[in-house]
Amino acid sequence: MRSIPRNSCRSKRGGHARGYTLLELLLVVGILMICAGAVAPSVLGMLANYHLKDGTQKVRAALAETRVHAIDATSTYQFRFEPGGRHFLAVPTDIDVLNSPGPALSGNGQSLAPGMFEAGILPETLSFQVTASGAPPPAAAPLPAANDPGWNGGLGRVPDGHEFAGVAWSDPVYFRADGTGTDATFLVVDSRGSGYRIMIRETTGEIFVHSVETGSHQ
Repeated sequence: MRSIPRNSCRSKRGGHARGYTLLELLLVVGILMICAGAVAPSVLGMLANYHLKDGTQKVRAALAETRVHAIDATSTYQFRFEPGGRHFLAVPTDIDVLNSPGPALSGNGQSLAPGMFEAGILPETLSFQVTASGAPPPAAAPLPAANDPGWNGGLGRVPDGHEFAGVAWSDPVYFRADGTGTDATFLVVDSRGSGYRIMIRETTGEIFVHSVETGSHQ
């Protein structure tokens, strides 16, 4: 029987082990980069929408909690935010409540208990904006934060209040002990111009949130 040369078998097996050429590798990398470029905007958009919704929900929850605090403490509360910025804060306006040694205050009598105020900072990509509410002006103009003793007294009792010092605050949004509030409208927007309009109804203190079109903030 005639034997088959070993070199012949080795050469046939070797034909199936051919590696990828540099051109083929570059082609694959190019295709992957194109796919990544097509998907990236969608992924980034989804992340931006998530942060916008999450930040807006935190503000809505803080407003709702402020209304509850006002009812529980039988005291008017005021909520203010930073137009063009990220800070928001709500404290009781009644000096007697602030000075009370009762359960409204923590043990040292100098700091508001955690359940008596609302404070927060929006993510870096978000900010507050003022918009016309269409509501009639109040009978008496609200005091600016710098001249409001109730606001300054509450701000001074908030733990880590230094983080909110020097902020240019909005006009107050009031919540009263009977559950009512003041008509107010403002926006939470992101760097793309997308956002949500937050509205408070005076007669019921209800909070409504509606999305707004990109760049449409009137």
